[in-house]
Amino acid sequence: MKKKRYTSFRNKQKGITLVALVVTIVVLLILAGITITYVIGDNSIFKKAQEAKNKTEEAMQNEQEYLSNLGNTINNYTNGNGETNPSTPDKLQKGELVKKDKEEYTDENGDKAPIPGGFCVVEDSKDDPTDKNTVTNGLVISDVAGDDLDNSKHGNQFVWIPVPDYSKFHLIEGYSNGNLQTMLSQATNPSREAGDTATAGSLGKPNVTDGSAESIAMYKSVKDNGGFYIARFETGIKGTTTSTLTDDVNKQTQNGTIKPVSQKGVGVWNFIPWGGTVAIEASDNLPGNDNDDGAVKVARSMYPTSDTVHKVTSTLCYGVQWDAALNFIDSNYEKGTSTGYVKNSTGMGNYTNSIATTGSNIAYQQKHIYDIAGNVVEWTMEAYNVGHRVYRGGSYLGAGSDYPVSIRGVYRSPDYKNYDIGFRIAMYI
Repeated sequence: MKKKRYTSFRNKQKGITLVALVVTIVVLLILAGITITYVIGDNSIFKKAQEAKNKTEEAMQNEQEYLSNLGNTINNYTNGNGETNPSTPDKLQKGELVKKDKEEYTDENGDKAPIPGGFCVVEDSKDDPTDKNTVTNGLVISDVAGDDLDNSKHGNQFVWIPVPDYSKFHLIEGYSNGNLQTMLSQATNPSREAGDTATAGSLGKPNVTDGSAESIAMYKSVKDNGGFYIARFETGIKGTTTSTLTDDVNKQTQNGTIKPVSQKGVGVWNFIPWGGTVAIEASDNLPGNDNDDGAVKVARSMYPTSDTVHKVTSTLCYGVQWDAALNFIDSNYEKGTSTGYVKNSTGMGNYTNSIATTGSNIAYQQKHIYDIAGNVVEWTMEAYNVGHRVYRGGSYLGAGSDYPVSIRGVYRSPDYKNYDIGFRIAMYI
């Protein structure tokens, strides 16, 4: 009996030992699984160590980039170029002078424009925070770093006129007294300022002769760059604070020794002829001598070929540039269906019977261009016939409905000058 009981006990003990062994193995397997997961799983110690290493290397790289950009910012301040944004070191910033021949600028809307060397895109208005300097609004540049839309740094300012469709870069018939004029059809050769006999000229009427070397270069630049720059303000005389009605001493010096300005709040340069009296100049077969004292010579003196800082050529505004600027303001102008500013400039130009300084009233601004309507009529490079040049815009002596911004005024001899005649500078890259 005792032997049987002992055998039963031993069998029971063996059963318990096997169960314990199985349990132990299961526990060990579970622990092994947990250990493996912790070591090589998605949230493993190895993976977390690698992530920590990667983040450390990224932080070190960011720190190096920040220090590099900080150094560039300090250099920009030292060189007088204004502040740059360390987060976008390769993007041209507002207020920053271009050091290359030209550099592409992208505004906050994604629109682009070429900025010539020696100029900066001006900063937004501090007086009017809603006024943004964009291509759509008329992108303004200045030859002084850190200048703004208020012209607080008194730089010479110009507005980019985009010409996305070169086939539309031609003379356009203006308006007078609410009706389309017929100046282009009446003129003997209305577009002899142009440089391409095949594509340039008035609508449907290409040129019959090539233009000057300057006009050929201007047309090519517009085609290559997709536009040009026009002065934001009528040409003024630095240091003057009133626009006089007298033929004063300063305005007698019209040979380029007194540099013109395109700035706000200065006296308009009026009482100036287009140029000399030669009926036909042999160099370009056009009326007047542009090498004599006058608006053409003064305009070219602003940024002459000897200027190695500003990578532009300044000229007297061409008639085709005037029309392109108006078409930028109102695209219906080229179609001959305008009902707005280019047809009736009342209230949007100085027609007060009293001459004003440049940029005198924000109401006289369109696409950031001041006083292109009213104040003084402005000489252009456009010829009417073998003896006369054309001026545009209407003056303070007229009415905005009768003499709107697009009007081709009474054509005059190149040596003609009067109190209400001035000029505007344009420039091409």
